[in-house]
Amino acid sequence: MVGTSIWTLPASLAKIAGPLALAAWAVTAVGYFFIARTYARLGTRWPTTGGAYVYVREAFGDFAGFQTVWSYWLSATIGNAAIVTAVVGYATGFSTGLRESPLQQFALAQLLLWGFCALNTIGLQHSARLQIALMFLTVVPLVLGSLIALPQVRLAYLTPFAPNGWGALAPACALVVWAFSGVESATVPADEVQDSARTLGRGTMLGYWVATVVFLLTALMVIGTVPTAELAESPRPIALSMGRILGPWAAVLIGVVALGSNLATLNGWVLMAGRIPVTAARDGLFFPALGRLHPRYATPHIAMFVGTLLPSALLFLYFSASLVNVFRFVALLAILTTLLPHLYACAAELLLVRRFPERYQTESVRRVTIEASIAFVFILWTMYGVGGDTAMWGFLAIVAGTPLFVWLQRGTPTR
Repeated sequence: MVGTSIWTLPASLAKIAGPLALAAWAVTAVGYFFIARTYARLGTRWPTTGGAYVYVREAFGDFAGFQTVWSYWLSATIGNAAIVTAVVGYATGFSTGLRESPLQQFALAQLLLWGFCALNTIGLQHSARLQIALMFLTVVPLVLGSLIALPQVRLAYLTPFAPNGWGALAPACALVVWAFSGVESATVPADEVQDSARTLGRGTMLGYWVATVVFLLTALMVIGTVPTAELAESPRPIALSMGRILGPWAAVLIGVVALGSNLATLNGWVLMAGRIPVTAARDGLFFPALGRLHPRYATPHIAMFVGTLLPSALLFLYFSASLVNVFRFVALLAILTTLLPHLYACAAELLLVRRFPERYQTESVRRVTIEASIAFVFILWTMYGVGGDTAMWGFLAIVAGTPLFVWLQRGTPTR
């Protein structure tokens, strides 16, 4: 979660909403609290690899389950092209040759994608060790830097608070969704998690709280120490803020931290792209080969390969567009395709809590209903905030999977 978004979003948010971006971070954090709670409960009660797909199919049947896994898988694979692009973008700051050569950028991006694919194919243990190291490399400097910066925050930079009006709040929250994407990720590789019935719920909420603290502290630091107009034009907003507070050395250090942070995000989402379709493939609702496990490593090696092949192909855009344009295109599409599975998952819990009350003995049905309903309404609002063009492309991408569902069901007897 604490990856590409936190390093790039402050500039985009400053342009759209100004200091109102602080409210966008806070509102989205509240909305995602209820989404995280929903996934924590569902993951604890249905601890099977696949995440949202498992819960939605249980509640609404095969077609809704297919739409969920199709949309979620698209989000992960498309999003990985955006994430690796952000990694390469930060790496260009350390090499003039890399910055001026699309071929070198393309080669580095391919190396990173397929390297992480190999790492996650030989097992989660190696990937987890790298993830923990990169997480601390990211979180500790951001939290410490933000706490040091708090006395430097100037209220003058927070006025006018809403220069583009309060109507900018919805599109700003839609952008912040990119940061919180991944709050559900602990539920996806459930079959490979020890004591999954307990770990999935705890991991989901712990991930939410750590990320939220980092996001809110960092947003306050950046918005409160850099004028809005300058922030909106900065390609490296956090480095700009830290450089002003602590000096040029801090800006260089933050560049290294950002690179590690982006690598952690890429590692996590390459894993996700390979695990999302596994259960659906075994159920006959996705390509059957994607459900096969490696005979030695017991990981879904074919799903890992295909999930990496798609973003790898998207990287050919490097030769026809700038890194910034590539990132914006694929990131916006990934935002909408990740919201539909969340919407379905929240709706699924509203039904499952009544269908399986025995699984919710420790929870109040009324409280679960209220929390899942708030999450559902919040997701609808952020889907509105992504804008008409993105909604259109996302809708087309989701509907495009329908012929695949029909083809996969060709052998199923009619009733």
